[in-house]
Amino acid sequence: MATMAIATHEKDENRRSVSARLTDFSLERPKVVLWGTLLLVLIASIGFIRVEVDTDPENMLPTDDPVRVRNALMAEEFGSTPLVVVGLLGDVANPQAFAAIQRVDAGLAARPDVIAESSMSVATVMGDGPVDEAAVGLAIEQVASSSMLADNVLFEDPPGAAMFIALKSKNAATDVADAARALITQEPALSDVTLAIAGQPLAEDAFGQEMFINMAIFAPLAGLLVFLILLAFFRRMQLVVPAMLLALATVIITMGALVGSGNTLHIMTSMIAIFLMPIAILDSVHVLSEFFDRDDGNDRVVTIESVLGELYRPVGFTSLTTAVGFGSLLLVPIPPVRIFGLFVALGVGLAWLFTVTLLPAYLMTFQGGAVVPASSNEKSGPARLERLGAFVVKRRRAVLVGTLLLALVAIPGLMSITVNDNPVRWFRGDHEVRVAAAQLTEALPGTYTASLLGSVDDPTVYDAPETRQAIEDLAEHLRSHPEVGGVLSYVDSESTMFRSGELTNVRMQLRTGDNVSMQAVIDHVEEYMQVNPVADVDFEWAGEAYLNLTWQDKMVNGMLVGFGTTLITIFVLLVALFRSLRWAALAMIPVVWTVMIVYGALSLMGRDFDMPVAVLSTMVLGIGVDFAIHFVVRYRHLLHEQGSSERALQEFSKEPARALTRNAMVIAIGFSPLLFSALVPYMVVGALLASIVGLSWLATIVVLPPMVRSLESRLGS
Repeated sequence: MATMAIATHEKDENRRSVSARLTDFSLERPKVVLWGTLLLVLIASIGFIRVEVDTDPENMLPTDDPVRVRNALMAEEFGSTPLVVVGLLGDVANPQAFAAIQRVDAGLAARPDVIAESSMSVATVMGDGPVDEAAVGLAIEQVASSSMLADNVLFEDPPGAAMFIALKSKNAATDVADAARALITQEPALSDVTLAIAGQPLAEDAFGQEMFINMAIFAPLAGLLVFLILLAFFRRMQLVVPAMLLALATVIITMGALVGSGNTLHIMTSMIAIFLMPIAILDSVHVLSEFFDRDDGNDRVVTIESVLGELYRPVGFTSLTTAVGFGSLLLVPIPPVRIFGLFVALGVGLAWLFTVTLLPAYLMTFQGGAVVPASSNEKSGPARLERLGAFVVKRRRAVLVGTLLLALVAIPGLMSITVNDNPVRWFRGDHEVRVAAAQLTEALPGTYTASLLGSVDDPTVYDAPETRQAIEDLAEHLRSHPEVGGVLSYVDSESTMFRSGELTNVRMQLRTGDNVSMQAVIDHVEEYMQVNPVADVDFEWAGEAYLNLTWQDKMVNGMLVGFGTTLITIFVLLVALFRSLRWAALAMIPVVWTVMIVYGALSLMGRDFDMPVAVLSTMVLGIGVDFAIHFVVRYRHLLHEQGSSERALQEFSKEPARALTRNAMVIAIGFSPLLFSALVPYMVVGALLASIVGLSWLATIVVLPPMVRSLESRLGS
């Protein structure tokens, strides 16, 4: 009998899950786990020494992407350089202002980070003689007769001038802009003009600075807010500290691994810390919430094992589905998005590991008796949830009909989604970069560029009269499009900026940087070229605006593939968890309904399907389904205990519903600081995630109980 008992015990031990074994180790050796975690944090912190920032849109595509290759070829063959545009908006058509511009131009040209011979301003056509009325008149005539300078370095509506400063490196943009601002401030003749400084390199620098501000302020602020709400929930510092330590350890180790492995901080990867802070706490909220309600100060090991014993499967699967949601971003052909998805998924996995190890280890080490019982005021929250649960079950037909009607209303919005983006609009409307870009766009023919890169086998083809005429006709057709402000080719100027050997560059100035505008110009050209091809010349698109269109199209298409793949993968995981197709389908309803409502509403409100909206469309599946997983697991467990659906739903509306509510509040509040960012993508991420999590929670609490009650005979146990 003894031998049989030992064998049975060993068999039971072999059946214990990996999670249970990890928890057992943590309960037996809590100090080993705590010191081991601290060591990992210290090692990961070393990686921050290698941190580098990358805000170049080109790096949204692989280095061998055809668009990047063509852009590099243009830079090499035509001498294309990054530019800072200094706009002087006001009356400058006088000798004093022209002389001041000339001095500013000379001051900038003397800088080692400026390419003087490639820069352009009204000073380009001015000699070294005195600047008087005659010199001003002559300079204006020369600018007007130059196809490259006309309407660019001088303009009349609104009046003003612009200086195009060529840089040796994009990294010099901010320094050159500051130098220009300082030189102009010293000129009394320019004191009445409005200064507007723009350019993609400058926008990239500004974006990098704002990224650091977001990381330095909003990630700690998110942590502080989460800390305060957990403290309000549990009213005991010893219970809040482990959740915060878990989140901090997860963020530091993940970010340290990111930068330590040589990856740069991009707009996407810079948000990893802000994402992981609330997400890493999710599982611990469930554990702490149950521990909070059960701990009586007697046998803490039994309490921890009891709590985790019920939560291993839902916590494990919610972590898995969240990791799958982020991991699906690996299907997107955009390197920074892939890195973001990979490291957030790894961070989610690390948070799960800490939930079953670090959390119980800490709970075993803090001293104190039972948790302070909930006050009558705190009990009012669960009471409200119980009343809500009873109400939605009683009025289940009205609830389900209303849910269906909202989904139907969202469908027209989903069918009319517009895919569009513009990196300049990533700044708030009142941001200096965006204001300057808008002012210069109004004054100049366009501040966004695109090119038709032509190639021939025989360079003499370009000299043929019929080819020159065909190129000019193409340019005229381009000028007829409302989004095109100016077009230049080798027909207009013999400069090497437009012709080099076998290549030619038909360069456009676009009035906006919107993807839909670039696509409209492409369609305009393709329609024309089908009827009027340029003989012996092969054209391909290039330039900054086309590059942005390319990577954003690839991202959106990748997101669509990722969305479908994630949806299927999560459904398969739910089938494996519940061992039932019906329960798996039921658990998908809240998040699918939520995505329909949120994205349908965005479209109906006129919001474009841009980069942050596209990225969130896939990852929210993994986050939003977590509530439904906990509902189904706990409901089925309660159904087995209580013996009836009615009593099981009543019990669910107590502790389990309170844990889900705490979870939703943690995420929503954790992402709320992003609403105050100067960067629109951060604002959109904060607002959308809070909305999606809130609606997913609401659908789980309000919609699933009536559905379960209505379908109980078909669902089974």
